[in-house]
Amino acid sequence: MFEPVLRVAQYALLLGLFGWSAFWLLGLRSVDGLKTDRAPAFAVLAALVAPVVSAALMLMSIAAMMGVPVAELDRPMIEAMIFGTDIGFAFIVRSGLLFAGLAAILALRNRRVALVFAAGCYGSALATLGWSGHAAATEGGLGLFHRLNNGIHLVSAGLWLGAIGWFLVLTIRCCKDPDEIQTHAVLKAMHAFAPMGISLIALVAVTGTINSHLIFGLPNVAATFATPYGILLAIKLALVAAMVALGAHHARVSKGAAADVRDGNVYPAQGLGALQRTLIAELLLGLLVIGLVAVFGSMSPTMM
Repeated sequence: MFEPVLRVAQYALLLGLFGWSAFWLLGLRSVDGLKTDRAPAFAVLAALVAPVVSAALMLMSIAAMMGVPVAELDRPMIEAMIFGTDIGFAFIVRSGLLFAGLAAILALRNRRVALVFAAGCYGSALATLGWSGHAAATEGGLGLFHRLNNGIHLVSAGLWLGAIGWFLVLTIRCCKDPDEIQTHAVLKAMHAFAPMGISLIALVAVTGTINSHLIFGLPNVAATFATPYGILLAIKLALVAAMVALGAHHARVSKGAAADVRDGNVYPAQGLGALQRTLIAELLLGLLVIGLVAVFGSMSPTMM
């Protein structure tokens, strides 16, 4: 019962932490007011919770594989699974990366160096999720390619979600404390993100298509969509398409708004409010996608 919840939490935490740190570095250099020597409270909390969730999920996975309740697990069982299986090795690597990322966030003095290190840790931790589930079922050289492709898919999705989250935070700030210069900087950053956003969406689409082919084979797509796995996959694709449509809307709005502000026209507060609402909608869709991926990622595509 709790395993799907923990799986969703793990995906959300790792995607969120990587997206937060990486997009701060890549996409927000033109926005003032973000220079700080301390990480925000939500990032510290997420970094503290992430290794706990990962450990709890590992214990539940071991219990499920052993066919016993978590309370009946003993030390030899846990050690055998952690030190003797691929999923256990992935957990060890992921735990080390999560604690290293936490240390970087807590020691955020040289912001850029610490963020580069944290982003690297959380991006690598994301990639380790491919060492279990469908990607781990593929063997040999093709299996390595599947894991790498899955890692690129998750990292691209994390950057996309990080951009949405940051722009939402910044528009909220602009609405609470209107400032023409800061508003222009945020709108300019949103407009400048468009090429990167298109690239990320393309990467998500291409790597997702490759993942699907390696899992069930694209010629079998019709039969797969008749299974519970395929139904959830179809819902995910529809949600992602809605996110792309909202992203295109944000690009158009930010382009026109940035031009207005540059020309001396004050961008109306209601316009920022509308942008804020559509960003919330896009982020909520992204969270739903994460939930679906965490659930059907453990399902068989041939299960009827």
